[in-house]
Amino acid sequence: MKVRDLPPGRLVAVDPETKLAELAKRMRLEETDSLAVMSQGRLVGIVTERDLVRAIADGVDPKQGRAELIMSADPATVSGDEDVSVVAVKMVALGVRHLPVVDAEGSPIGVVSASELIGILERGKG
Repeated sequence: MKVRDLPPGRLVAVDPETKLAELAKRMRLEETDSLAVMSQGRLVGIVTERDLVRAIADGVDPKQGRAELIMSADPATVSGDEDVSVVAVKMVALGVRHLPVVDAEGSPIGVVSASELIGILERGKG
């Protein structure tokens, strides 16, 4: 099974200047646990719930800290042509639970999560 065969994971984008408190609100509102950080139409990073929790635990002020300070910059990406089992191995190797999906031009079009891949692989569809 290829990434393109999965139900599309919605990509929610934020600006690098977005404050941490707003990131948390967006995650809750959009019911997502990762946000794509975009600048001038280009993917520059990703912020996950784990990043947010770590930043707050480290004392970053949620009303002052910005996405660009806690994001994983230049995140690894996957294409729709990649096999889900290969993507799962890639996630484990990188120690991540979310990877942006990009089109042929490298523009982000979605996100794939580890929990989604595990469900697919457990059902034997991968």
